[in-house]
Amino acid sequence: MSDKKIPITLLCGYLGAGKTTLLNRVLTNQKGYKVAVIVNDIGEVNVDERLISKEAQITDSSSLVPLTNGCICCTLKSDMVQQIENLMKTGKFDYIMVEASGVCEPMPIAQAMEQIEIGYVDNVVGVVDASRLVDEFDSGHALEETLKKDAEESEEDIESLLIQQIEFCSTLIINKRDLVTDEQMKVVRAVINKIQPSVKVIETSHCEVPVEDVIGTNRFDFETVYASAGWVKALEEHDEEDDNDDHDEHEHGEHHDEHGHHDHDDDDEHEHGHHHHHEHRHEGESEDEYGIGSFVYYRRKPFDRVKLDQFASKWPRNIIRSKGVVWFSDEEEMAYVLETSGRQISAGYSGQWLAACPKDEQERVLAEEPQMKKDWDEKVGDRMIKMVIIGQHLDREQIEKDLDACLAK
Repeated sequence: MSDKKIPITLLCGYLGAGKTTLLNRVLTNQKGYKVAVIVNDIGEVNVDERLISKEAQITDSSSLVPLTNGCICCTLKSDMVQQIENLMKTGKFDYIMVEASGVCEPMPIAQAMEQIEIGYVDNVVGVVDASRLVDEFDSGHALEETLKKDAEESEEDIESLLIQQIEFCSTLIINKRDLVTDEQMKVVRAVINKIQPSVKVIETSHCEVPVEDVIGTNRFDFETVYASAGWVKALEEHDEEDDNDDHDEHEHGEHHDEHGHHDHDDDDEHEHGHHHHHEHRHEGESEDEYGIGSFVYYRRKPFDRVKLDQFASKWPRNIIRSKGVVWFSDEEEMAYVLETSGRQISAGYSGQWLAACPKDEQERVLAEEPQMKKDWDEKVGDRMIKMVIIGQHLDREQIEKDLDACLAK
């Protein structure tokens, strides 16, 4: 077998978006590649496998591997990696395509693929249904009929999956373009631009996409894709504004609150660890012509866990995405990453605040990082709440008021 690494394309997308149609197009026009396919289905019968075999007229059964009755972003992840390696070691294939189940999250799959030494991730392709996006991003007005078709999936699950599949991909295919109006598509594109501003977007019907936009792209880089998510960009821009304001305030002799820092995220190894803030408020990004906007919510007080949980039950429907670092009054030593996709809300450990570490460790880190020492808050150290809020027609004043009511007294 050649020492040359074999590229992999991952196809993700919610049920009915068109992944199998796209895969068949690639398999019937492989542009000189010898492609092997892994197809994941959560049911006991892998329907997509049968459709692919029939439509693409696959005669070599070894080139199509079904992974059934499980999800490759969780329970079948190690099986997927083993199957990919097995296909590569045969020497019969020079490209691998993986069609994920419609309920898969792309990030953990890509993370697993990154560990394959004899291969690399060439492209992560998200396939989305244009008409479903119109429903999802219409503040829920058209969602009811959609949900009737998805009895096994909750509203929150659908929204969360769609946003994650848009947020973490290097190519986004908006399929079924013919089913929506030009004005509706403009709204969809405005939302996508907030969620993932750097992704290559292709609008199409019936997944008529050039094969070279799916395979052989060399388009995927994990860190680049992760860092290009809209919430990451919003935090970076907010930090840059704070740095500029910091300079101006020093020139005028005004006082400002200091900045914060927290340790690397243990649960999400790509979570960024530096956070900068000032107590005074910025106006934030202005909304575009479709009312899509974002702002950063920052406080140095912790959340009261019970109050936040109560507010979560009535989380504003027009907040499409939010993510950031938070702390709680009943667990002050730990940093959490809190994120929402639609109305699905979760919080996971993100490591220990430096302020909760032993004094000698604090002194060592502060001595090694002059900027962090300069930004250190004497009362709370690096502890903070700092979240990006992305949505449509956001009432920033009301949202901040509601979140402030969740702070510990």
